[in-house]
Amino acid sequence: MGGEVTVGGEVTVGGEVTVDGLFKTVKLNCDISDAKYWGYFSICGLLMRMRELYRSEHGIKPWEPIPKESIMQWISEKESLWKILEKESFRPLKIDEEFYHPFAVAEINQHLSINGYVYGAGYGLYMKPSFFLSELLSKSEVNDYTVYISKREFVRDLFSSSAMLQGRCIFIRLEPLKAMLWERLFALKAKDDRRIREIFLKYGLRVEDSPDELFEKRLELMAERYSEMLLYHEIAEAVEETPEWNEILARVKDRKSELMLRSLKDLISDTSQYGPIKRAIDKKDREGLRLYLDFMAEYRAVLCPEILEIREAEDLDLIEEIREKAYRRLDLIRQRIILTFREGRTDGLEEVLKGFTSLLPRH
Repeated sequence: MGGEVTVGGEVTVGGEVTVDGLFKTVKLNCDISDAKYWGYFSICGLLMRMRELYRSEHGIKPWEPIPKESIMQWISEKESLWKILEKESFRPLKIDEEFYHPFAVAEINQHLSINGYVYGAGYGLYMKPSFFLSELLSKSEVNDYTVYISKREFVRDLFSSSAMLQGRCIFIRLEPLKAMLWERLFALKAKDDRRIREIFLKYGLRVEDSPDELFEKRLELMAERYSEMLLYHEIAEAVEETPEWNEILARVKDRKSELMLRSLKDLISDTSQYGPIKRAIDKKDREGLRLYLDFMAEYRAVLCPEILEIREAEDLDLIEEIREKAYRRLDLIRQRIILTFREGRTDGLEEVLKGFTSLLPRH
């Protein structure tokens, strides 16, 4: 590495915790991942993600202004660093004189969680390796999965997902979730949406409000409520996991096809009998269902029109009927994709997805 980047220190658990070395290693792995994958994002998408990363690294809240000169200098430094790191390999994490593979999240968190930290690793859009290190809010066992809910994030990369599944571990990240909710609220200034506005009003949040301590507490409560639905999406994703799916994702060359495959997987999880919609039906949780569906990515609802039917329906039996119908249709598409892949007809995947992808809005 030519001496430009150094990694030192270690983490001692079971007593006083020294986290400096771990932070540096995780941060280095984040930078290596960004160096290898930044080119996959559009210019607009990259700039947006860099602003989010800058906020995270500098502890700037989503509604606080970013100093223009500072971020321009920071971006320049990032670009220089990425040139150095683009051919580097990920580093193992050292804890108590032991070295752990950067994706060994269960073993790493056995050490970290008792000291109030949580470490996450997984694969995001474009199969980009993604890492984070955060303050741990809670740890629990749900349906034989270990669920970690994180608060303040110390280290992360360009890709940031509010929920992530890795093995038997599920990670719910409140900081990115709060940022997403703030963006949806702020967007009401440009395009008012009565449905979205009413959801925020239930938590005492208005786009006209100046963010203060009470505002932030209300936003946190909303994020925690939303995270309950995200949890069951991740549980369903684990149950519905198909061994070949990641390999199929890696085989497709077209980014739109990858997005469709990921969207299909998400929609199958949403409509699964183990997913958030079924959970809300069983619990008669209309508020949680409305919150989850109204904040669903628009293209996902377009790809699955049944979602719009569920959103408008009032009768829970009817909602369950629509959910089952949607799941059967989506599962049929999944089975066709898997069969095509198993037959070795990789080029045929785009053909199977053609009807599905044609529904996606053009940008």
